[in-house]
Amino acid sequence: MKTTIQLPNGAAADIYQSTNNQPQKTVIYLHGGGLIYGSKNDLTEELKQIFMQNDYQVIALDYLLAPNTSLPTILTTLEESITLLKEDVIQTASFGLCGRSAGSFLMLQLVKRGVIAPPDFLVNFYGYTDLTFIDSSRKLIDQTITEQDIQQIDQQTPTWDDPFLRRVLLYHYAVQHQTTSTFYGLTKQMLDAFTITEDELQSFPTCFSSASSSDEEIPFRYSKMLGKSIPNSTFVPVYYLEHDFLKRAQDTQVQNVLKRLNDWLQSIV
Repeated sequence: MKTTIQLPNGAAADIYQSTNNQPQKTVIYLHGGGLIYGSKNDLTEELKQIFMQNDYQVIALDYLLAPNTSLPTILTTLEESITLLKEDVIQTASFGLCGRSAGSFLMLQLVKRGVIAPPDFLVNFYGYTDLTFIDSSRKLIDQTITEQDIQQIDQQTPTWDDPFLRRVLLYHYAVQHQTTSTFYGLTKQMLDAFTITEDELQSFPTCFSSASSSDEEIPFRYSKMLGKSIPNSTFVPVYYLEHDFLKRAQDTQVQNVLKRLNDWLQSIV
């Protein structure tokens, strides 16, 4: 059963609950898209079912997107959204965070900042703990995106959701022109503020983490480091799959990751 709610700060959240029970646990899902495009609708059915089968209600949450909103404001507003959900939906129940790519980056930043109540657990799919790579040379698609290609995309109005992925050209433009940090409203001097060290990870909640060894979009080393540095964490690598491998639900490696996640969720009860 899916219910969509609008939060007072403008964010929307899709809440999924099993019709068989009233779960006392919650996981908040943050989508990927390089902070520039993407939608809470990218929550895969397989991942959603893993959580629901373990008696979690799943909240897929919007957040503001760059370059319409700077990264510092994206994070501050996301903290507001989670605080509102804690007050009105989650209340005193236990909760965890699940992030996918850029959503995982935001998840980790939220924990570092410590403004919201700490979650009981984290689930990371190919996230990252700093921004040192974002303006490096990366070839993600063959098509060259020009300024003319992105002129019709609104880059001013605060934007919470991109359900049809129309902003993906903005993302690839920023990557190809090595201007992602500018899109985030950051100077090079500001990038260090978004670095999470291995020492800091020692105090993070238990974490399940997975990434592909051949990821060309986000360096594999980040998820590997999370598995090594966060106490009582689990790291399940996959090999020779693309960055966003969760979309390949029929792949045996992906099925194994989801099975390991299911087992892990049962072990942390």
